[in-house]
Amino acid sequence: MEILPVFASTDRRCRGWTLDNRVRRWWAPARNEVDRLAIHQGQRVADLGAGIGYLTSALLDSVGVSGFVYAVDPDQRNIEAVLSRFGSHPRLQTLRASAAHVPEIPDQSVDRVVLSLVLCCMVDKSGALDEAWRILRPGGLVLVSYPERGWRLSRRKASLRVSPTLWERIVSEHPWRGLASSRERLIRRHILQRPDSGSVADASGTTGAGPAHPNRY
Repeated sequence: MEILPVFASTDRRCRGWTLDNRVRRWWAPARNEVDRLAIHQGQRVADLGAGIGYLTSALLDSVGVSGFVYAVDPDQRNIEAVLSRFGSHPRLQTLRASAAHVPEIPDQSVDRVVLSLVLCCMVDKSGALDEAWRILRPGGLVLVSYPERGWRLSRRKASLRVSPTLWERIVSEHPWRGLASSRERLIRRHILQRPDSGSVADASGTTGAGPAHPNRY
């Protein structure tokens, strides 16, 4: 029986060679991307859109012998590629799921989330940020990256673009604290934090730490 992917028909389906190639290594070296999250040994990390495992080795190195990595991807072929590269690694679990719906990962159970070049492949971009919020512990960080101007997309795929207006809308759906935003080699990157409960703005719009609108930066 054919195993069908679990993403929407309107999402971009990437071939393996587009997920790990010389261009991506130049644009966004795996070690550099992972280092942006300041991962500590013993932490748990969810890569929501792991592809064929471009970041997996660097993530496993970062969490150390006491940490854990979830490699999530909707395409069974990509999951099989990760398994082929890393086998039954004791600190790695592969999950075939959409970045917008990963029920196998419990609420508030991970310290870091990676959404590297994922939103530009999804129509349900808000769902991916919702899921990152759900699974992150308070104080946890998420790295989001996407092409700033988008690739050459057909009109049918126009909904895959991440415009500044769209980004502002989807990031405002939770009280994220924006820690960094940068543009490098046509890639836009954001580091967001799920604040501790005591640092989220109260009804008066004030907070003991950080700006009144933590998603503005």
